[in-house]
Amino acid sequence: MKKLTFNGIAAAFLTTFLLFSCSSDDNTQEPTPPVNPDELPKDELWVIFNGTEKWAGGIYALGDAKSRVMDLSAIPFYQLGYSAGGRVVDNVLYKKDGALASEVGLSKYKMEGNKFAADGFISTPNNTYETNYLVVNAAEGYYWDSAAGGLKVQKFNPQTMQRIGEVDFSSLSDGSSYEAAGQLILAKRDNKLYVDIQHGTRSTAWQVKPNVEKVEIAVYDLTTNKIEGVTSYEGATNLGLFADHVLWSLDEVTQDLYVIAVGDMTVQKPESKILRIKRGEIKFDPTFELKISDYQYPSDFNRIFAHNNKVYTTISSRPTSYYGGGQHGVSYRKDIWYWNEIDVHTKKATRLDMLPDNFYSYQNPFYHNGNIYFISNNSEENFAGAYQYNPKTGEVKETFRLKGSGRLMGFHIMDKNK
Repeated sequence: MKKLTFNGIAAAFLTTFLLFSCSSDDNTQEPTPPVNPDELPKDELWVIFNGTEKWAGGIYALGDAKSRVMDLSAIPFYQLGYSAGGRVVDNVLYKKDGALASEVGLSKYKMEGNKFAADGFISTPNNTYETNYLVVNAAEGYYWDSAAGGLKVQKFNPQTMQRIGEVDFSSLSDGSSYEAAGQLILAKRDNKLYVDIQHGTRSTAWQVKPNVEKVEIAVYDLTTNKIEGVTSYEGATNLGLFADHVLWSLDEVTQDLYVIAVGDMTVQKPESKILRIKRGEIKFDPTFELKISDYQYPSDFNRIFAHNNKVYTTISSRPTSYYGGGQHGVSYRKDIWYWNEIDVHTKKATRLDMLPDNFYSYQNPFYHNGNIYFISNNSEENFAGAYQYNPKTGEVKETFRLKGSGRLMGFHIMDKNK
């Protein structure tokens, strides 16, 4: 054993003395308690849309009242005739339509006390459910209004909720009985607008039958105020679902733009596909497509979020069809939609550890502070709630669930301090 020298003993004594002196100091701070990973974030305002069988519901603002299991019955809310939808941009909440089912258009909301209140409205009365919009920031927004011209995209100021002009795509008309620009896809990247173009015929169904079996996107340069080009992809039809149901996603890491071509949902041909326009390009990537038949068929892709070369979407566990009473006795709104992560390089789909959804909520996932958030409503398990997934660690955790409060129709996170 090594012996302590006199100097070693003195040093040890001095160290002990100093430690004792510090511990006796009245200014000593208490040690920082360990962070509880299950503690609810105090700086977040949770925005929750709930809904009933008839799609009516409310918007709830959960600050200090949020918990892992939430009963909304005693919490103030803003009443809605149609509770699906909602988007948060720069800590501001926007939504399709107003408080009443008859108020068709775009709404903006603000906090008044402990609940949301209306803060502006743009009416698009002839559109029924067909109002598509894009809010870029407080000063820049776009929307589609058939009454103002199907091949025109309207510009508006989200801060004032006033129309301020339009982007005209009328030069792309081919004389079809039904034509539209931006009804289903309105995206912005590199100061360019990416807008879907439709040429076809309209029946009583909400989908348009295209003249040619292809999808088209026009690219409009906002710097030159000119149409830079139109890109098409054959063997795919019908970009998007309902016009307020966004079926495109910009991967903020790679800057690749992904869009869903749902296909004809009556006959499910051509099949549903996910397409891509790569970073810096204005044309569809001819080397890339995700086909629903590689995972399930008949079925389709009906939600999308892209992050770091992964696409997140729901894939049905059994064949199903939106029209025609379903396939093999399984209707489209059963608990059959499992959230999956698809690697865009290998095209391998990995099912996430979450309860399957029944497609009453149309909301896509979103990224916040290192986690991707997903919504699921499951009738068999009486579950209506949100999950969070860490794409780096692969960990899945239940964020919250509603208790006796209907379906979860939307979930967003805002900063309480702004």
